[in-house]
Amino acid sequence: MGVEIDMRLVMKGSAQFLIILAGTGLLPSAIAKPLLSPKVMEAKSVLIVCECPRGMAVAERRALQELQRWGRFQIVHQRDKADLVFLFSGNKYLGDYLTRDGPDTRPVSIDFTIMTVVDVKTGENLWTDSRRWGSWRVDHATKELIAELREQIEAQTKKWTMDDVLMCSVSPELTVFAGMTVEQALARSESGVSRIAGSPDHLTVSPPLAPDFCKRAQLVVGPDNKIVAFEVLASQADVLDVTEVLQQADRFDFAGGKDTNSDQVYFSAQSKDKKLLIRFEVQGRRSVLSWVRYSY
Repeated sequence: MGVEIDMRLVMKGSAQFLIILAGTGLLPSAIAKPLLSPKVMEAKSVLIVCECPRGMAVAERRALQELQRWGRFQIVHQRDKADLVFLFSGNKYLGDYLTRDGPDTRPVSIDFTIMTVVDVKTGENLWTDSRRWGSWRVDHATKELIAELREQIEAQTKKWTMDDVLMCSVSPELTVFAGMTVEQALARSESGVSRIAGSPDHLTVSPPLAPDFCKRAQLVVGPDNKIVAFEVLASQADVLDVTEVLQQADRFDFAGGKDTNSDQVYFSAQSKDKKLLIRFEVQGRRSVLSWVRYSY
């Protein structure tokens, strides 16, 4: 004897169960998250702001610990030195960080722990999420929110290899410019060559068939008005594991110091033939790819 199942009741029960899970914050989103803004991906420094009455106060301490452990961002204590604000609150952000007079004065019931990434220059909400875990789990909610942001950033970060870097040095799409005058380079419209305002010694170039690492590069103009090199400028969203360079230490000469213009600590690896120069910035415990120069 068969058993008849009313699928309408099953679907209704399943929907109610999913709603309950979503309310507890235990249900991972099945919807693909939008890409993070370049402002988030390229940021270097953050200011932690906690609008944290009573039990919310632990969020600031936990956020500091997690960000220090992560090591991606420099933590600053003044807004004018920050690229981003990491705002922790119990109320939804209204977009008024730059315009309101002092801290948020709305009453708050510590039901949600909300993290909002704010553009320090515009007050724009660049990323936000929350955990509805009540006042007793603010500490863990803060840790989870930072872990979620970290996961998104790392998923969107482009991880390059030394092979990617070296392929550019032999790419005919870029070696063709060796010794050209600025005028000759500019005439190659198919390679997307154009001037850079305020930088007479550099031209942008974006040859469509170049390796991915150097699809967006800059041609370097020497004192005789001829192209002497090209450079690839990296962002915070570009990663080259310094270990890969060190594993080929016999091919490079290493140097380091502090940039006289920015006080930024750096170290560099230059190939023995002087044609490849890789520069890293030292940010806390991290060595971050800054740029790569290929000399002709």
